[in-house]
Amino acid sequence: MRSRVERLVSVKAVYVVLVVSMSFVGIFPAGGAAFAKRAAASAGAGDTPGGTRLAAAKNSGMSESENAADSLEKSVAVSPTAGQATEDMTSYAADVKIDPASKTATGSLHIRFAPRDPDYVYLHLYPLAFTEKKSGGLWLEILGKNAVPGTYHITKLVVQGKPASYQIDGTVVKVGLGKAVSAKEGELQYAQASTQAGLQATAQATAQATAQATAQATTQPIDLELDFEMTLPLNMGRMSYDEHAIWLGNWLPVLAVYDASGWHLDPYGPVGDPFYTETANYQVQLTIPAGYQFVSTATDRNIAGKELQTGEITYSLQAKRVRDFSLVIMDNTYQHAETPVGNTWVRSWWRQGDSAGQVKRNHEAAVKAFAYFQAQFGAYPYPEYDTVRIGGNINGMEYPGIVFLDGSHYQCDHLSSIPTVVHETAHQWFYGLVGNNQVEEAWLDEGLAEYASLAFMVNAYPELAGEQVVGRMVRGTTGFYDKKGLKPWMALSRFPDNESYSNLVYSRTTTMLWLLREAWGEQRLHAMLRRFVAAHQHGIATGKGWVEALTAEAGEDASLFIKYWLLLDRSQEQAAEAWLDRQRAAKR
Repeated sequence: MRSRVERLVSVKAVYVVLVVSMSFVGIFPAGGAAFAKRAAASAGAGDTPGGTRLAAAKNSGMSESENAADSLEKSVAVSPTAGQATEDMTSYAADVKIDPASKTATGSLHIRFAPRDPDYVYLHLYPLAFTEKKSGGLWLEILGKNAVPGTYHITKLVVQGKPASYQIDGTVVKVGLGKAVSAKEGELQYAQASTQAGLQATAQATAQATAQATAQATTQPIDLELDFEMTLPLNMGRMSYDEHAIWLGNWLPVLAVYDASGWHLDPYGPVGDPFYTETANYQVQLTIPAGYQFVSTATDRNIAGKELQTGEITYSLQAKRVRDFSLVIMDNTYQHAETPVGNTWVRSWWRQGDSAGQVKRNHEAAVKAFAYFQAQFGAYPYPEYDTVRIGGNINGMEYPGIVFLDGSHYQCDHLSSIPTVVHETAHQWFYGLVGNNQVEEAWLDEGLAEYASLAFMVNAYPELAGEQVVGRMVRGTTGFYDKKGLKPWMALSRFPDNESYSNLVYSRTTTMLWLLREAWGEQRLHAMLRRFVAAHQHGIATGKGWVEALTAEAGEDASLFIKYWLLLDRSQEQAAEAWLDRQRAAKR
């Protein structure tokens, strides 16, 4: 996601001329502090998106991070190994009716899954975050000052056809599985079978029986059914409405992830994208009034619906191997353009009255970026990709097969919409195809997506890319975040504001990758990224996996380089520079 603070401002023209004329190669030193000092001396401080002034980093007086080594080890230790896609065992079947007049959604959801815990399963119901008023500046940034809460009610919840107990804590619902996957029951059945067979009940046999029974019990698929009634909130964020559309991001209940570090039950916070989901198969029966259009994660181009006597139409939608299911309901003021790229239709949706120049510019950027990313990082496996104009003020937000762009990108004629369109398109690879824990390792998808965006724009939009690259370099290497205990590789809840989140997660990670590009060359770096995508497609990539891939490609341990750039351990700056110098030398 590119939030409002990601609307990059212009850097002085001297930067653009310098960077473009030098083709972005050979002018950036390995150490960010040296670059920031020279950049600030050349053109002075400029305004960052948050409205503060840029300051040159000092080479002296930087505090050392005494526990950087432990921090890296802990960071990678809690990361699960590269996850396997779970869609073969996890499926969501929804039957939903949406009424644009009353701004309500009612329906049912059937989830079939293989339980990871014999006693409980947890669901994320993110709409619960907006059933009460929020306070504080960070929520004001994302929701706006006139936000109105919605409502959400669970009217039925059953497991294996029987009413289930559940508890709601914030946006997390804890559901008891009862005897559906009882390990003790499985153990008893196994013991009885063992007795009947005349086997010796030794301690070892008992332990083995328990383990086998538990494993068998917890891998049998479970059916959970949930009925709900929902009134949409009115705000400027990911899930809301205006006079022409309803946009639904993170609206259907999803299973919480259970991995090597346990359950991930993170709340819905106001900084970053607080989501961590695995792939699954979706089937959605969508009923809306006749006269409305829609676009979704599913393959819905030219889809025909079933007309009902009520004046409504029901559509049968399907999406396989996706991390979420997003949806936009649109009135007849919406129009669209579409262009085939390989086996995928790239479609853009806008409203009557939007700038024709901006519509064309945004669509062309989406088409060109999509083609570039597919050529560089691997084939896109879905038949459609949609960019959709919505209301609100979120700037841009990615979902599988579809991204939201707020109305500011369709007004007047300007170039500032291009970086957002391109960045959200890059997320179709880095988030959509390659998943990650966006709560604890936001740098992994945001950093890779932003780097990929800049790599594309260097060739396609060089006049725009210059200021983007330099802006990222400056914001990624200035400031004294280490003194505040802040770094790119940390949980979203630890970022005090969107500015530090942007500068560290986006800019510092992108700077690190751009320096790798300068040391290795684009071809080698992109070959590594392509292999990374192939290795983790439809699964979960981790920071640990990225460090291992980097080390393997470099031919030497990359941990000190990572400690400096992602853990912001200033004591490792010289070691990181030396590591990069050796990579440059090996290239020659």
